[in-house]
Amino acid sequence: MKLPTSNKTSSYKKALIKKGYYPGKLLKVEPFTDKDGVLKEGKYGHQLIMEFAVFKADPENGVPVAPMMFEEEPVKVSKFVYYEYKSKTGEFQTAITPNSAITKLLINMGWTFSTEDVDLEKFVGSWVELNIDDYTPKGSEDGEKASTIANINKYDGPPVPKDLESVDASKKSEAVKKTVKHNDVKESEDVDTGTEAERIKKKIAELEKMNQDGFLTDEGLAQAKEQQEARLKELE
Repeated sequence: MKLPTSNKTSSYKKALIKKGYYPGKLLKVEPFTDKDGVLKEGKYGHQLIMEFAVFKADPENGVPVAPMMFEEEPVKVSKFVYYEYKSKTGEFQTAITPNSAITKLLINMGWTFSTEDVDLEKFVGSWVELNIDDYTPKGSEDGEKASTIANINKYDGPPVPKDLESVDASKKSEAVKKTVKHNDVKESEDVDTGTEAERIKKKIAELEKMNQDGFLTDEGLAQAKEQQEARLKELE
């Protein structure tokens, strides 16, 4: 049996720039899915893909001056982050807790922690400081390296110039509702029925369950319950 061969290689090449800290702009947020749009389950649950454009910075003050380029294309690097964890019972629960990775990322883009649902579309266009490092992509030839995001920090530089050259997201995709809920994604459709006080009591019970399952620290539970119980007292 003879099989054909080919010396052609993939035309797509991941960007590689010098390691360091760069201004970055969030271009889009999408759930990590397969080609049919079905959520892919990672080791711990479901993930989001956050794509950032990387910019050159003015060496004097750190303000973005132009997009970083690699082979005549703007450099865009993605970050995977969990937004839902899978509990021991197999249910998916929010990863947005006081000390989680996604919470720290959102705070670095200007969010203040609360138990309200988070509309991720509002963060598109946010500026951050990207810590860019090297890594070796799986299956790369001769150990060829590419750039990756090691960490995402708050942008503390001067205001970004309004006439700064823009960068488009890597592809246009169909609109996806990107509202991350703090409650279980498998709630029934009548979750909003009942009085406001009943909904708050149910939220407190959910927070306590998250604490029991190990998704929310004791400190985080205390903070979240304090907010909810304050709202409950106002109603009473």
